[in-house]
Amino acid sequence: MAQLQNLIVTAEAKRSFQTLLKAAKILGLTDKYSNTGPFTIFAPVESAFDVIPEEVIEEAFADTPYLMGIINYHIVEGKYMLRDLQKIDYLKTISGKDLKIKHNGGILIDTASIIEPDIECSNGVIHAISDILIP
Repeated sequence: MAQLQNLIVTAEAKRSFQTLLKAAKILGLTDKYSNTGPFTIFAPVESAFDVIPEEVIEEAFADTPYLMGIINYHIVEGKYMLRDLQKIDYLKTISGKDLKIKHNGGILIDTASIIEPDIECSNGVIHAISDILIP
């Protein structure tokens, strides 16, 4: 079995989270999520950004407090696998806000579907989700 890589290396290798990784780099978060943890990251796939005009994304990247608030709403301290999410109704994000978990035949994280669960990393887990979470 291959050795697990950290959250950042794993996300880069998946090639599904380029915009999220760009935001992490702008905010100087790559070291934190490479070297500390465990964390659970609900990572929007690239197609989640397709509905947002490019100029809106650029404005968000230029407003670092706003961008940090959005990014921090996608991250939870601790490692929560899909089987764990099936047993709980909310998680507190590192932004301090509650992230609702809905169970209706599947699991929704707020309004986002989990596309690919349980991407294990050496310092946590990534769940690929269908949409950007807005606090």
